[in-house]
Amino acid sequence: MKHLPVILLLALLATACRDVPVIDVAAPKTDSLEENNMNANRYISQGEESQINAYVERRGWQMRRLNGGTRVMETKGGDAVGRKIDYEDTVVINYDIEAISGAEVYSNLTDTVVAGRLQPTRGLDVALRTLSRGSEAVVIVPSEQAYGVVGDGDRISTRMILIYRLKVN
Repeated sequence: MKHLPVILLLALLATACRDVPVIDVAAPKTDSLEENNMNANRYISQGEESQINAYVERRGWQMRRLNGGTRVMETKGGDAVGRKIDYEDTVVINYDIEAISGAEVYSNLTDTVVAGRLQPTRGLDVALRTLSRGSEAVVIVPSEQAYGVVGDGDRISTRMILIYRLKVN
């Protein structure tokens, strides 16, 4: 009789274990995750495209759209020969950067860049190769062609659309 409570407890536990439902957690399909990521990126890209188009329209600018969504508008022509900056030409650029919101990001910067080497950003690099030495331009770079989701670790935040006002020397 003194073992009866232990036997009843064990019987109760054995019965309870049988009634526990088994939940099958299937791993999500990677195809659907990749598809979701692609759709999210497409949505973000379309949103940025709309922001850029509205910005350009409000200012009445006539900008050329380049591969990748970068826009460029030359405000002052370059050298008389009209020779465009070519791949691996080294140029000095003086520039200011602002966010599409109008907030100043950097001002009065000077960099020596080699065209075609994706520096400082892919979008600016593509725009440089449409300009001539001595020209001045406004370049709008979507975040994907700029610093993307990581920013520059300082003043350029995640997914920031950048506007460069530059002079090429």
